[in-house]
Amino acid sequence: MKHSVLSLLLLALGCVHIHSAPVEQAGVEQGSCEDPSAVGAARLALTKINKDRTEGYIFSMHRLSNVHTMKHGENGIVFYLTLDVVETNCSVLNTKEDKICEARETDDTPVYGQCKTAIFINRVQRVVRLYKYNCVVRPVPAARVSEVCPDCPFLISVDNEKIQKTVSLTLEEFNKKSGLANRFALLKVNRASTGMAMSMYYNVEYTIQETTCLMSTEAVTADKCPPMKCEFAHKGFCKASLFYDPSGEAQTSVECEIYEPEAAEREKKLHLLAEATHHSHNDTNTHNHDHDQAHADHHHTHDHGAGSSNHGHNHGHNHGHSHSHGHDHVHAHHAKAHDHTGDSPTHHHNYKHADGVHTHEHDHELALDHDHKHAHIHAHEHHHHHHDHDHESTAHDHITGMVTMLVAMDQPMTMPSFPDVPAGGPEAGVTLPLKPDPQIPGEMEPTIQAFPTTVSAQCPVAAAGPTLVEKLFTEDPMFKPAA
Repeated sequence: MKHSVLSLLLLALGCVHIHSAPVEQAGVEQGSCEDPSAVGAARLALTKINKDRTEGYIFSMHRLSNVHTMKHGENGIVFYLTLDVVETNCSVLNTKEDKICEARETDDTPVYGQCKTAIFINRVQRVVRLYKYNCVVRPVPAARVSEVCPDCPFLISVDNEKIQKTVSLTLEEFNKKSGLANRFALLKVNRASTGMAMSMYYNVEYTIQETTCLMSTEAVTADKCPPMKCEFAHKGFCKASLFYDPSGEAQTSVECEIYEPEAAEREKKLHLLAEATHHSHNDTNTHNHDHDQAHADHHHTHDHGAGSSNHGHNHGHNHGHSHSHGHDHVHAHHAKAHDHTGDSPTHHHNYKHADGVHTHEHDHELALDHDHKHAHIHAHEHHHHHHDHDHESTAHDHITGMVTMLVAMDQPMTMPSFPDVPAGGPEAGVTLPLKPDPQIPGEMEPTIQAFPTTVSAQCPVAAAGPTLVEKLFTEDPMFKPAA
């Protein structure tokens, strides 16, 4: 379905404040952006948004810029919130709770924007349920970065020939030196930049997916390796660089983090809970539980989030333009976490113990016998996707959400057609059949209305701050707050 530029801007972007006479929806009231309950709801909503996404980078909240509320039931509130957000340097694939995610500095071309979200909270019943979100973000214009940092790299197309070469060379380098059982293949190129030091250099950030091919597979056939579809397949996030030395030879560096699948972490927690509840493990051969024949025989840990495969070159990532090459190729997380002694070629998914052995060491994910029948579903971030989160401790969320990446403010914007965006988009209300709330006895689920089109009078307009991102929030017509 084709959309006009105007209608598509209002539909898919949805972050423009409409300056019309305030017409509040029935039951919806203006809220305060300084109310601790609203701020808390915003943080919960952003956490759930980041968990729901399958590609891109984790967002952090810059400020809460608009709040409306609607009471539901005796103790419930639906919050309609607008969050000013910035992109961090963490991939959404990184689900480690102790990760440190930092907003991009000016010299790393920040990305900023807004998320509109509707979240239902009943604190008495301890219910937090995200219903919908719509995020629109864009990078800082290259010219504005150059004003502050003339020598800093600038973003280029991920389809650039040099970027594609950087990905190809560095992914093969990672596969050769990773020490892992299976090869990894490219999942998506997330971000690419270039700059000039002694020569042109190219930086790229991309995600990777475990395949069914063993690492011994010849490189010439590696591009034909099918991705591993089961829920225990590993994914990773890589930062890589390429530049040419004075002799004209290409020099590369790559650093990858490999993440444990959530399914594996979940099974590990369930198994540990079962151990603590039902039996002790003082015996070695006397018990015969079904899950004993299903645990992965992995005595090496995969705590990749704390380390990475670092191949020694750091050009452009720290923007100091230092192109020294130690070529020591130290595999930090492999040296510490991968003792492959005695591993069989197929150890990575050999989910059973050796005959007569009952070991319950949990160095690795303990994946029960799911026969790998649970395929991953990776919806594009432009699509509406509806996820059931098994890791929720209560009833599952049914989330409608989308993330749209725009070009920089100083670039011409050619609006494509979005045939997969339903009429109304996530800005519209969520029409739900009246049904009992699965978590609150005696109550019905709330009806989620369309996002309010006015700015709450209790949300003061922020003054332009000293940072480039703060200035752009007040200048960008897409996100500029109402007067």
